Amino acid sequence: MGKLVKFDFPTEDIKINNLYKDEEILAEIRKTTPDKCTIPKIEAAFGELLFPEAPEDRPYTFCSVVLSSDGKMAYPDKQAGPLIAKNNYFDSNGALADYWMLNALRVYSDGVIIGAGTLQREPDSTSHVFDKQMAKERIEVLGKSPCPVNIVVSFDGTDIPFEHKMWDIDESESYQAAIATSPDGGTFIKDNFKKEHVVFGPYSSKDEVDIEGLKNSIERNIEIPIILTGSGNRPDTNLLMWILRKVGMERLLIESPSYNWFLMQNGQLDEYFINYSMVYAGGTITPGFNAPYDHDNHPHAKLVSLGIHKSSFMYTRQKLYYGITADEDLSKYEY
Repeated sequence: MGKLVKFDFPTEDIKINNLYKDEEILAEIRKTTPDKCTIPKIEAAFGELLFPEAPEDRPYTFCSVVLSSDGKMAYPDKQAGPLIAKNNYFDSNGALADYWMLNALRVYSDGVIIGAGTLQREPDSTSHVFDKQMAKERIEVLGKSPCPVNIVVSFDGTDIPFEHKMWDIDESESYQAAIATSPDGGTFIKDNFKKEHVVFGPYSSKDEVDIEGLKNSIERNIEIPIILTGSGNRPDTNLLMWILRKVGMERLLIESPSYNWFLMQNGQLDEYFINYSMVYAGGTITPGFNAPYDHDNHPHAKLVSLGIHKSSFMYTRQKLYYGITADEDLSKYEY
């Protein structure tokens, strides 16, 4: 059984210097947040970090990604995403701050969505809170469980690495993993996944869902819950989001780049934390490269905050808005 790695992030090394805040947006968040305060470590290293109440029908969602100066998620020759930050040779502590920022978002999350592709590229990764102090403050200040539930999403289960470390964590760590997939994925998992698990579904509507059974399975932390929605090899994302909200997940961190974009297309991603590493990568590996928006129909964002680490990293918090239309004739800008 594996243990969860934790270590210290020295505040003086990772401190992000804030340059801008949208006080109007932050004031609205303060009015609705269920949080009593920002946990001390985040207050010291980043500043205020609060989130509003979740919608009734889904968790409040946010994601974190590090991009190069030219907007790329990875180098073409080696596609592990963390290298965009790690291989910024001007500022290694800026890269550490980028990773710490991801951990700060995990602190506030009840669940984390992970793509099967991420597990393939990172065979030892688990989405828990690595910062020792923040892991403690998550429990003592926010009253949350030791770890957010790690939820692996897949269309049909065939891309999930069943030998991954996340399926073999020591029970003493209070770490819970789950899988969300389609009915076809459930069949594949039944035939190929050897770890103890329990299947919920397949569900095609809300009134079919065994909310209490799933909630109890997550809390028992004995077997791995498998949540089946949709039909064939197509999961029902709207239904999954509703299920996660009803089992008590008010905040959901999305660590799958493709799932980020999918939620954006559905108008269901609320915030985007984009950190920029001042390197250039080139190539085509960029968010949404295979699902572009139209020039007159696309999401908008407002910058909630902007911080820097030295002169080699920028850290942005962005609030997303959907259904924004032009208030003027845009034809005058055409050539």
